[in-house]
Amino acid sequence: MTLHRTIQDAVQGAKQEIIENLDIARELTGKLNPYGDKTLTLDAKAEDAIIDVLTSSGTSFQILTEESGFIKSERKPEYLALIDPIDGSANLERGIPLVSIGISVVPFNDLMTSDDAEISVIESVFTDETYIAVTDRGVTRNGLTVKTSAPIDVNNAIISYDTKKTWDMDFMKRSLRAIGSVHDIRRTASNLLDLCWTAAGFIDGMVDLRNMLPIIHLCGTHMVFTAGGFVLDVNGTRFSAVLEPKTMMNFVAASNETLARQILDKFKES
Repeated sequence: MTLHRTIQDAVQGAKQEIIENLDIARELTGKLNPYGDKTLTLDAKAEDAIIDVLTSSGTSFQILTEESGFIKSERKPEYLALIDPIDGSANLERGIPLVSIGISVVPFNDLMTSDDAEISVIESVFTDETYIAVTDRGVTRNGLTVKTSAPIDVNNAIISYDTKKTWDMDFMKRSLRAIGSVHDIRRTASNLLDLCWTAAGFIDGMVDLRNMLPIIHLCGTHMVFTAGGFVLDVNGTRFSAVLEPKTMMNFVAASNETLARQILDKFKES
């Protein structure tokens, strides 16, 4: 089985668990994940389905996942798999059909960064969109190649902007400046899906500067880069992060570097 097929099968296994168990969408396990969030029973079921496929594939994976943290391989690992079994858990609890599953795989070495991502797959569970990014080969949506949108003036741009945070006054003011610089915002509350829509050119960018998004969401920024877009970190440098459990992602992802910098400049403006 190819690596590509293994990752797709893992995502489809998780999707099947979600679809077949919607009657327990609100059920909690009673546990907190390593990032301090309450774990849905469906989070755990979807994660287990992914892990089962990866560990039975014949390929040796070390795994970093949202609910279980690091899972070490019994053999020398060939790849690191970063897994978000359900992105949009609050949507799922409320019956909102905007939920995604994301996996990235990185060839295993002693110092892995986000730049090393090889393949990412993101599945939008209820809108039946499958996005696949393969480094140096582009991004497909349901088998068709997609690219980021054409350059656009920042005041005409439509972006996603994540504001889920305990709102201190400084973050609020900075966010209002950034949001006020664009034409409009859209937000699914599944950041992976918003990043896919950025990669496909449906929206012009996606911003998350809260310092709250774990590195397991790497598949989303990989999607944007591979589709021809650009991602900046909060310091204004090209986004690149060490793949460690405690790493949090802060970024402005956009169809091009100019737009990303215009949005970030507004956020950082004194």
